[in-house]
Amino acid sequence: MRSVDNMPALDWENGKNAMRAKFQVMHEEPVVLNMPADMDWSVDGGEFGCTLDDGGMPRDCEGGSLLHRLAELNDMPALKDIAKACDYSSSRVDIDAAGSRIIVHD
Repeated sequence: MRSVDNMPALDWENGKNAMRAKFQVMHEEPVVLNMPADMDWSVDGGEFGCTLDDGGMPRDCEGGSLLHRLAELNDMPALKDIAKACDYSSSRVDIDAAGSRIIVHD
């Protein structure tokens, strides 16, 4: 499991920090997004090239398409901006549904 202790973390707060997260991703810097507790995480990790860790959590997913799908599932247009930044930077994403976190990395 990737260590997120030294990564900057941003609270989603209804998308208020989306631009800060997008800036981090565009500069190919890792960031942890703390998402709402009621987030819908029902995506098929295999569709996004994820590998499952020992706990069954999706890791190292194709960031742009996965975040785009999560944005649609949760009606979060600002998350689509971060998805576009992931496409630009070829960033990968880990999903921590239990902790309601999205971890964006290279």
